[in-house]
Amino acid sequence: MRKRNPEQRARHAKDCSPINGAERRTGTRIACVGVSALIAGQLFMPAASLAAESADQDAATNDAAAPAAQATPAAETAPAASAAPAPAAPAASAPVADSAPAGQQAASQQAQPAAPAATANDAADNVAAPANAAAGQNDFDGNAAALPADAMQARGVTDVTEGGGIKVNTTVVDHYTDCVLPSNVTLVKGQSYTFDFPDVEGGIPEEPRSVITEVKYYRADAASGSLVEVQDASMADVSARFEPVGNHMRLTLSFTGGAASGSYRLTRNDALLVNATLNYTSTDYEGGILIGDPDDIFKPGSVIINETRDNYYIRYSIDSEITLVAAESEALENLNVDNVKTDYAPGEAPRATATVPAADADKYEIAYECWEEMDGSDPAELTPVAFWYSDPAKYTPGMKKIDRFEEGKFYMYSVELRLKSDNTVANDCMMYVNGHWTYHIKTVNGAFAPNADNMLCEQPIDEWRAIDVIEINGATTSFKAGDKPVFTAGVPTGSNSLPQCEFWTGSDGSEVNSQKFWNQNITNHINAFKPGVTYRYGIYLKSARGFYFTPDTKLVINGVECGYQVADSVSDQDSGWIYTLWLNTDLTFTPEGAAPAPQPQPDNNSGTANADDTAKPAAAKEAAKPATGNLAATGDDASLMAAALGIAGATAATAVAAARRRNR
Repeated sequence: MRKRNPEQRARHAKDCSPINGAERRTGTRIACVGVSALIAGQLFMPAASLAAESADQDAATNDAAAPAAQATPAAETAPAASAAPAPAAPAASAPVADSAPAGQQAASQQAQPAAPAATANDAADNVAAPANAAAGQNDFDGNAAALPADAMQARGVTDVTEGGGIKVNTTVVDHYTDCVLPSNVTLVKGQSYTFDFPDVEGGIPEEPRSVITEVKYYRADAASGSLVEVQDASMADVSARFEPVGNHMRLTLSFTGGAASGSYRLTRNDALLVNATLNYTSTDYEGGILIGDPDDIFKPGSVIINETRDNYYIRYSIDSEITLVAAESEALENLNVDNVKTDYAPGEAPRATATVPAADADKYEIAYECWEEMDGSDPAELTPVAFWYSDPAKYTPGMKKIDRFEEGKFYMYSVELRLKSDNTVANDCMMYVNGHWTYHIKTVNGAFAPNADNMLCEQPIDEWRAIDVIEINGATTSFKAGDKPVFTAGVPTGSNSLPQCEFWTGSDGSEVNSQKFWNQNITNHINAFKPGVTYRYGIYLKSARGFYFTPDTKLVINGVECGYQVADSVSDQDSGWIYTLWLNTDLTFTPEGAAPAPQPQPDNNSGTANADDTAKPAAAKEAAKPATGNLAATGDDASLMAAALGIAGATAATAVAAARRRNR
């Protein structure tokens, strides 16, 4: 028997005593109970952590952002299709833990504070990563092209708590909404075509709408027969705007350029991430174990949190034939110039006032306005001696300029119009200045009115007066068969009615006019009066400055009051004052050999202006469409002015003479 020293014997006696044995058994039971409690706590920990994460997600995300980023291994690389730009909003999503009891949430917050932070950080990383992914991963030539719609991609298991035992397993599911354009689309120049794509699965959040709104520009390439994307809008023929409307995308195509009509292929194949959600699915546990002596520390197992991230994409699959149709050029039938100031007082400076109607602003514009001071020393041949242009480029070296209008001088106004787009001027186009018909000449890119108006510069009129009676003297109103027309009418000295021309119209459609300007354009001309044809006398008058005609103005020819019908007139719409009159009188005759001349017969409606009783004399109608062969059809200023002088001579001479008579 082995001997023991006294200390060993004493220790053995103590250990083997009943009291000490009871203490050891009691300690062992307490240790076992503690181990059981630790195991239970370990099992409850994941669910409680998830609940705590849902309640305190924002704080945990901020606190754990840095360690979670370090804990994410390379295996967490997102699939190629998720590399498209992603909205920032879904990054705040976290695994759902609605099933965790409230008590477990509190326990988890104390036992595993890092778990919610790591999970939230993983969710943010998984959703936000596509927004920063390398360019080109959205292209169908990348990995995303090999994945079918709604493909599930296993992300693997990641320890995001740096040894804490919490791991996250993320499965990515991609959803695609295909945006396909009809195979054939027609675009008319200046118009737009709009097409709405289907609603995007998962919807379109409000925040990233500006990110997915795009405007692309395309140039029509005739060589390849396709629309080629360009960056500069000025080089584009077609613009394409992609924008969200509600939960779908809308495409607006516009033909804006100058490409010729034809068909071009438009293609676009790429995908854009518009929404993403992160959802908790389940939790897996790898149980804890006791290692070594019961006095040793309890070693917990690992917890795997399973979650699913849904990525929602719009996928453009556009391959369409775009037919471009250039707008047909419009042959303009009417040209209008408004607001021309023609009542300058002595000392006033010329200024540009002409405008075009708003409805025609896209068809033509004012190229320039011109005033010319005319030398009236020879009324039969007016000559311009000074000029004013609204376009300074029109002046030539040595040209005398008009700085101020001078009293007693006669001025002629001209205006040129410049066409816009593909518009043209019709051959029978009518041109009006301040509502009055004016002769014009077609130019290379518009029209030029060489004598649109004229003005004898005089002091302003303090009081306008009505003309009660138009008195015409010395008019020859009867002829025999075979006689040639002669014009002898005049007015008393100081008359305020200024005759511009006399004319005859026959019942057979023949005409004759005293003024060469109108007479030269008559085709069925009266060279001699024919028997059996009834002829009617007419006269064209203007009111003197400061005077106007009224509907009650009477007409007296050769001392006898004569009825008339107004074929045409120029008047002020506000006041009703009439400034010019084309009159068809009641004086008629029918040659029958040497028949006596008819006498004027009073008319009960004498002096009543009735524009509907008869048409404007044929000579005046023809004047509205003068033969262009007699005038230079060119844009050259010298040629145009030569034509203008021929047109304006008679009218200008009459106005100057009348003004001089009044001055005398």
